[in-house]
Amino acid sequence: MEKIRALQLSFIAILSVVIIEGFIGILVNSLAILSDAAHALFDTVTMLILFLTTRVALKPPDEEHLYGHAKIESIGGLVGGISLLVLAAIILSEAALRLMGEVAHVHPEIVGFVAVFYTLGVDVFRMTIAQKALLDKNENSITIKASFFHAIADFASTVIALVGFGIAVLTDYLQADAVASIILSGSLVYLSVKLLKSSYLDLSDAVPRDFAEKIRVEIENEKGISCCKELKVRRVGQKSYIETTVTVRNSMTLQEAHDLTAKIEHKIAKKFGDSTVTIHVEPEEQK
Repeated sequence: MEKIRALQLSFIAILSVVIIEGFIGILVNSLAILSDAAHALFDTVTMLILFLTTRVALKPPDEEHLYGHAKIESIGGLVGGISLLVLAAIILSEAALRLMGEVAHVHPEIVGFVAVFYTLGVDVFRMTIAQKALLDKNENSITIKASFFHAIADFASTVIALVGFGIAVLTDYLQADAVASIILSGSLVYLSVKLLKSSYLDLSDAVPRDFAEKIRVEIENEKGISCCKELKVRRVGQKSYIETTVTVRNSMTLQEAHDLTAKIEHKIAKKFGDSTVTIHVEPEEQK
């Protein structure tokens, strides 16, 4: 599938950044470049998790996973979010030690800029392949979107690393390198909180209130439905599972009720995407 190929290419590209930036960051003693390499290392782990969980999530339902395996993607996101918080704490503590202690000398080798510009090129490549997968194949994949947004975040963080390293090399303000790392750690915390929140909401079967309300309105607007009650909605990956009870007129035949619910199911799937709708039909209460 296209999204598997896109994740594979993104994994290989970001792994090369870890190797090149990590080596050159040590060579020029730049915490900003090393921090960006650490960010890339996290993204390498994230891409690996996304790749593995996507492959598992694509497996069909079995006897133990009647709703399929799509929730595994959210577990991968949860693990990635926690590891990102740990990484941010390590970078922040190292930057704080440099600021409070003796200022570390940043070696002004041109190779440091080579590492940063290489990383920028890789980030652009990752954004391109992810966007192509989303547009060309009309792939509504949460993993591809995650890869795309991570590439954008990496591009921004690399620009920060470039500014920090550049100021430290071209001016006498050597602490700019550590300040840039603190900014990077802040962006990592922001990303991790968003990832953790999204994963938690998915694992806890939370859906936006307006999403459920739109489904209710869609059902109640269907001719022949008197009331929609006990509506339950849960998401498993990109698929929605909807259960509800509707009341219809007493004179409606079994075939008419069946045709009506089939029409509602088709209507919901067309408007809200891949859905499994279970509708229980009850007659109106006699007055």
